[in-house]
Amino acid sequence: MRLKEFSGAHELDRFIVVLKNLIGRAASKKEPAQFNWNALQTLTNNLGIDFQADYDTFKAMHDANPVIQGMVKNFNDKGIELDVPGVGDDDRTPDEKSQDAVDKIAAQNAEKNL
Repeated sequence: MRLKEFSGAHELDRFIVVLKNLIGRAASKKEPAQFNWNALQTLTNNLGIDFQADYDTFKAMHDANPVIQGMVKNFNDKGIELDVPGVGDDDRTPDEKSQDAVDKIAAQNAEKNL
């Protein structure tokens, strides 16, 4: 079943809950939430939601649902980016962002090597 063919609001509500949970998880980590179509399909299928994820299906659903419009920052033929509060509106320079990434990777690897 394709997402636009959901038989009722229940399936759409379940999908919205999944998106809200993904946003909450990303917000707690202060990281963006970006998913390609395959990852989103796998995630929803594992949760019992029959979802054929692709751009055209999602676009139709996005255009018809203001709740989903408010949760999605961007989407294209590769996947979606969810609107995570406090993430993405970063005024740091690219060098500062790169150093943060290096520090994070170093900290993760330090724990493994100790």
